[in-house]
Amino acid sequence: MRSVDGEFEELASYHAPAPDAIDSTRLMRQARAAQLDDIHATVATNRFYTQGFRSPTDWLATTTHDSVGHARSTLHLADRIQRMPVTKATFATGSLAESALRLLAEAWHADIADTFERDEEMLCGWATRLSFSDFRIALAVWRQHADPDRAERTAEERYDQRALHMSTLLDDMGRLDATLDPEGYAIVAEAVRAHSQRFDGDERSAAQRRADGLVSLAESALAHVENVPGKRRRKPKVVATIAYDDLIAQSGGGLHETDTTRHVATPEAIRRLACDCGLHRLVTGPGSTILDHGRRQRVVSDSLFDVLALRDHGCRFDGCTTPASACDAHHAIHWADDGETEPDNLALLCWHHHHFLHEQHWSMSPLGGGHFTLIDDTGARHQMRPPTIGLARHD
Repeated sequence: MRSVDGEFEELASYHAPAPDAIDSTRLMRQARAAQLDDIHATVATNRFYTQGFRSPTDWLATTTHDSVGHARSTLHLADRIQRMPVTKATFATGSLAESALRLLAEAWHADIADTFERDEEMLCGWATRLSFSDFRIALAVWRQHADPDRAERTAEERYDQRALHMSTLLDDMGRLDATLDPEGYAIVAEAVRAHSQRFDGDERSAAQRRADGLVSLAESALAHVENVPGKRRRKPKVVATIAYDDLIAQSGGGLHETDTTRHVATPEAIRRLACDCGLHRLVTGPGSTILDHGRRQRVVSDSLFDVLALRDHGCRFDGCTTPASACDAHHAIHWADDGETEPDNLALLCWHHHHFLHEQHWSMSPLGGGHFTLIDDTGARHQMRPPTIGLARHD
């Protein structure tokens, strides 16, 4: 990665706390590649018939003790990769994950075989460099360009499969069973999530909260047909109070209050809360008399948060899948230290990683364009790239 001043930095990998695990994973993939070749060779010679099996699936399921479904999937993969020489060779090196291999195998189609052959090396490069979720999106965009008719047919087929079944049980309980196309599901899931947030002392299971959220969503829709309420960021009110000088110097302490609790908080905890909050100016006189309580201002506006959500999608820590709706906007350079409240200085972090960054003496250094250098407590530097959007290049 090139730093802002144009020189290359050596960035430590924090994907690999245990090198042995990486070596064993590579060996496992190489063994799997050899297994797929052996399976294809056996099927090609029809040797399984001489052993009394009626089909390749029966032979493989009996031999490996895998399920019939898994055996069928393996046979499909063993056959398909014979048409994908670059993909096959890359998988044999152990550098390509089987999950990515399966995506590539599904992307191949006889109608676009020539296009796939032309772009196969590029696709394998994406598969080995990008995370699985980023590669899935990039490959889907490639398929839209390579085979638009098939992509349109697939979208139409998914939309035609939409259905909602509602039935009343004998005890007057009700059951819903829905199948939605990807866009419809995303809308419904986000709406239910917005109406099913957990609160302190909430003992409901996640499934119960979703059920209650669906009912709440329906009640809101009936009461406000033209304007269904529900905001993406609904947080319980937490009040953190600290002297401005202590906030800047990161010394002393402050108060952390909710409707039912009150305790002393460290300056670092309050700096974490202050990354993304509603800010009031509070001026007190002798005896803590409040002389002025300024107008509330959001440090990160809702429109700016939406920009970050579109860029980051969720928590920026590698491997974290927390969505943007459950994240805070973290200032790489805190606003109290004259850091700008603008996208290049902001990154979305979930509660756990936001707390971790502040409390464990890690830090982030902005590089521009949504890129950051993450510096851990040992001083090692790690690369933090924004997720891929479309076919953005990752060099």
